[in-house]
Amino acid sequence: MIDKNLVSVLGAGNGGHAVAAELALAGFAVSFFELPQFEARFATVLRTREVTVDGGSGERTARLNLTTTDIRSAVDGAGTIFVVTPAFGHKAMAEACAPFVREGQTVTLLPGTGGSLEFARIFRRRKNTRGVVLAESTTLPFGARLKAPGIVSVFVKALILPVGVFPADKTAGVVRDLRRFFPSILPARDVLEAAVNNANPIVHPVAALFNAARIEHAGGDFYLYAEGMTPAVARAFESLNAERAAVCRAMGYRLYHWDNLDIRSASLGETEEECRARILTTSMDACFGAESIVPGLKMRGPADLKDRYITEDVPYGMVLLSTLGALVKVPTPTHDAVIRLTSVINRTDYWKTGRSMKQLGLAGMDKKRLKAFLREGR
Repeated sequence: MIDKNLVSVLGAGNGGHAVAAELALAGFAVSFFELPQFEARFATVLRTREVTVDGGSGERTARLNLTTTDIRSAVDGAGTIFVVTPAFGHKAMAEACAPFVREGQTVTLLPGTGGSLEFARIFRRRKNTRGVVLAESTTLPFGARLKAPGIVSVFVKALILPVGVFPADKTAGVVRDLRRFFPSILPARDVLEAAVNNANPIVHPVAALFNAARIEHAGGDFYLYAEGMTPAVARAFESLNAERAAVCRAMGYRLYHWDNLDIRSASLGETEEECRARILTTSMDACFGAESIVPGLKMRGPADLKDRYITEDVPYGMVLLSTLGALVKVPTPTHDAVIRLTSVINRTDYWKTGRSMKQLGLAGMDKKRLKAFLREGR
């Protein structure tokens, strides 16, 4: 039997701890799951069934309904299942829960970057056709970092949280239900609109690439947002975002970020510091608000070029956008150049390993068929 007030959170990283704790503190019964291979880092919470939130309103300790590495018990009876992992963890989570999810449940990826379509593909392959609804958000509901085992610092909360649903025909009911957990949720047109609104692939990879020598020389003593966001980097952001906007226009999508972006500091008479602050404001305010800037400036890293700023945002974000552009006949040369150069410096073919239209089984579609598939799920 499905219990609408029982929530399952899959993934015990920074975001997973924040989501599990905040939902429990809001009065929901929360089952918190991590894959068995990561049990050691989850041991404290497994033992105590508690997560402490260290945030702006002081420390608060949440008591969880269940903490487990058994996926069957984690998802059993939960009305809503939140998957809170990096994009490269989606496949493993989809494979784990495919045999056990069933009709009446909604699986929501926080965030998705197209991962809901990977879940759908894996569920079909595993012959799970029981009417599970999938959804994904543009970003995490919280900016958070683990401070210690069982203790998570929550810096900011999303002011808006666009969510796409697969199939999109079910958007109204799913969004209405998900707003019980996160009132900031807004309905996206479909899951790909939510995916391409993730700002990280626009901001992180090219900034890391342009600062590659500094990152390698610093040996960890580097702050990308404080040091690496210069006017030259911002002009690359402009080009990437122009390509993304063109893909969105071709698909009839809305962009929730970067309205009226113009970073030519010389023509605006800005200092470099003013320009950098405005870049951060523009890229982060849309979802998180101005208070998100200070934590970002204090965030150290990346320490090397195998950081998630490249290894997640390039193959799972940039490749998705570039191959969607190819499908709708919109060129993305700046995306393609960044993908190529980061592939070279990390000696990894991100075109081959990334989340492309081909990898999702969508490459043979034209735009009309793709939009029908996203809407109807068939």
